[in-house]
Order: sequence, then C-alpha cells, then structure tokens
Amino acid sequence: MSEIIKVKANSPDPEIIRRACDILEAGELIGVPTETVYGIACDPDHIEKIYAAKERDRGKPIARLAGSLEQVEVLGANFGKDGRKLAEKYWPGPLTLVLETPHGTTGFRVPDHPVPLALARAFGKPIALTSANKSGDQDATNAQEAFQCLEKELSLFLDDFQGLEKPEGKPSTVIQCLENETKVLREGAILL
Repeated sequence: MSEIIKVKANSPDPEIIRRACDILEAGELIGVPTETVYGIACDPDHIEKIYAAKERDRGKPIARLAGSLEQVEVLGANFGKDGRKLAEKYWPGPLTLVLETPHGTTGFRVPDHPVPLALARAFGKPIALTSANKSGDQDATNAQEAFQCLEKELSLFLDDFQGLEKPEGKPSTVIQCLENETKVLREGAILL
C-alpha cells in the first residue's frame, strides 16, 4: 500500500530520506519532487518497474538523477567537448546531459531541489528518474497528482509541502554532449 509522507522542502528529515532509500534498495518505486515536474524514481537495477508503471515504450531511455557532478564522473561519463562547461554552469538545475558512459549513452541530471539531492546523496549513486505520469499523459507537478495516477505502482510519495515555489510543469532541457557534437534534444526549463 502506497503512502504520502510530508517532507520539508528546505530541510528534508534524514530519517525520511533514509526510509526512501530503503524502499529504493528493496527495488520499489517512489515519487520524488523536483524543481521541474514531480518524478518517479527507482534503483537503476530495477528500471523495468518504471517502464511497467508508466506503460512506457522500452525504447525510450530514462535519465539518472545524481546528487553531484562527482557522482556522474565516478561512473566514467564522457562529457564531450561542452558537457562539463554546461554542468558547471547549470547544475544543480533543470538540465539533463546525455553522455557516453562505459555502459552506453545515459542522461544525467543534478536537480536544484533539496529533497532529490538529499535522496541521491544518501543513496550513494545516481537514481533512475522520469516524470510521474502514465506515458503520454500530462506531467504531475506534485505528489497528489502523481498519487492519483500511480497510487498502485509506487510504494512512497514524498510531498514537499513548504518552502519552495511550485514547479511550472516544464521538464528539464535535454542536451546531448558527445565527443565532437553537442545538440539540444528537448527544449525545456532552461533556455539556451
């Protein structure tokens, strides 16, 4: 049975964050606020659960939420000719960088929101994250909207009930940064 837990946006309770990490480590899905849209997250080892919950095409990639630039570097990501400059300028923030890693091309984002940052840092590695909605439906911007759509699929919804402005509902800007090519894949919250 899923539940919504209130978490202070500006100072997330470490016990709540630890509980959310325990759920991720058990292979379950959780709902997470970000500064753009509300997200659905899991341990990347259980990413198939996100595809099933969202009824998402397996051909569409799912980005990773990182707690820092260093968490991305540890994975051996190649930032190409422009990626590091973009990361240093816009992270934390609503920018997803699609980078080459030893395991293939992956999108990474370091959000500008204390709750997912605390979660990724406590988890110790990037977390799979995408918008909390059924594929093709409008993005959820808060825990209640996500709960209405995904109550049966998620174990926990973190509700940031104070302290931050509500997101405008624009997803992150997505930029692919390969060795010799940089291109915008999706326009979003950051205008370049």
